[in-house]
Amino acid sequence: MWMLSFIPDSWLHLAIHGTVALGILALLVGSFAKLFFSSNAYGTIISVSGFVILLAGVFFEGGYGVEMSWRAKVEEVQAKVDEAKKASDTANAQLTAERKKKQKVVKEYITTVKERIVEKQAQIDAKCELDPSVPQILNDAARIPVKKSSVEVEVKSK
Repeated sequence: MWMLSFIPDSWLHLAIHGTVALGILALLVGSFAKLFFSSNAYGTIISVSGFVILLAGVFFEGGYGVEMSWRAKVEEVQAKVDEAKKASDTANAQLTAERKKKQKVVKEYITTVKERIVEKQAQIDAKCELDPSVPQILNDAARIPVKKSSVEVEVKSK
């Protein structure tokens, strides 16, 4: 049935209805063949052929209905996928902005700590002894300046 997806729906619908109509017409012609032919054999052959064609048409009509219902379901799911993709893109943009903001804060903090080290460098190097401010500067350098944001908490909770 997947090959039928290459045929336009209107043509397929017309062909299926045409098959059903042809089967009904052949049944009627077979029934009235007695009036036209002296032998009933032609009428029987036409009636049986019409019945087979009508059966095929009804079978294809059912298959067409199922195919259209599946196509509708596929379109519905595709719409949901598109919505989810848009939501994902929005969330990714928010996460990227938050990450850039955190990186900026960390860079500023590192720059500040480096400047403090440069300021205290003369005191640190003067006697080759540790100034009491040195451990505090190193502890500040090791500390993480950025706390978790609400965006991270939302993403982890989902």
